[in-house]
Amino acid sequence: MLFFIAFAAVLMIPVGIYLYVLVKRMLELFFGPKKKRLQKTAAAAAAVILTVPSINLFGLWALVVLYFAALSACADVVRLLLKRAGCRQRRHWSIAYRSGAAAAAVTALILGYAYFNMHHVVATRYTVATEKEIRPEGYRIIFISDLHFATTMDKKRLAAYCGRIEEEKPDLVVLGGDIVDERSSAQEVRDAFGALGQISSTFGTYYVYGNHDKGRYARNRDFTTEQLTDMIQNSKVSILQDETIILNEELTITGRKDRSDASLDQNPRALPGVLLEQVSKESYHIIADHQPRGMQENAQAGYDLMLSGHTHAGQMWPVGLITELFDRDTVNYGQKSFGNLELIVSSGIAGWGYPLRTGRHSEYVVLQVRGT
Repeated sequence: MLFFIAFAAVLMIPVGIYLYVLVKRMLELFFGPKKKRLQKTAAAAAAVILTVPSINLFGLWALVVLYFAALSACADVVRLLLKRAGCRQRRHWSIAYRSGAAAAAVTALILGYAYFNMHHVVATRYTVATEKEIRPEGYRIIFISDLHFATTMDKKRLAAYCGRIEEEKPDLVVLGGDIVDERSSAQEVRDAFGALGQISSTFGTYYVYGNHDKGRYARNRDFTTEQLTDMIQNSKVSILQDETIILNEELTITGRKDRSDASLDQNPRALPGVLLEQVSKESYHIIADHQPRGMQENAQAGYDLMLSGHTHAGQMWPVGLITELFDRDTVNYGQKSFGNLELIVSSGIAGWGYPLRTGRHSEYVVLQVRGT
């Protein structure tokens, strides 16, 4: 934790220096050459006031400051290029640039869109085919992940989404982790799983823990791990941790222990193939794992479908881009094949930290499995 705070503080040093330049430029626009020393002092004070709270990189204020600084830097680059190209700058555009109004307006537009995008939940539909023998109508699976209740919605709104989901007439509901997190109260945990557990389906609702559900990233939380387990099970939701359930003669579901939990508990996860040793190879095997990793191993073990969340599709640009560029062992979003394994990674029905999203949309997944 201290390392992360130190890293964030170092990262914000150049941002703070740049904010000093921006504020100083604004003051020079409004007050001209008068009292330059006072302007520098005021600019330095403003830069500190803006930067210090931004050390909490997962806070809303940090997001506002970083986007404003980045857009201001883009404006600087554009202005420099236009100047070198010999373009004449009109007075009102110069004022908008020097006052920071242009960057502030674009920041407001982006964050306004991000707020709408986070709160506008859509149904994302996939169809996957299998050569295995399954019933003619196939199977309809609902996959919900990364609710982080109640970052973006209350009990009433969640119930409304659950009603829409039930209209899909699912055969199976899979909850992919991070349904709650370290900020959720015990009552919010009951509300979230109470609503999700009421979704009617043929085979029931199955759940795998995410890295946030148990609240391990906070010193204080409103529930213990044991209380969380009880509240989930009392909501008629089945918890799967490195175990496989036979749903019928042609369909199974395997739920994985979260990688972060396994690491923190120093209790290694079972090998994926071991979890299929007692079931028929002819069945259609679904595996739910909060973090989209280990796809090749799952494919080799004989799984047909993998359901994951965790990435939030980046949630706020450029996180998703960074993930795609530097982490080749995961998938940021969508559908991807690994041999006979089909992976579906959801962006999540909500998000973590702040109620904003530019990376994809908020969603629940409606998946149709059909025979060939």
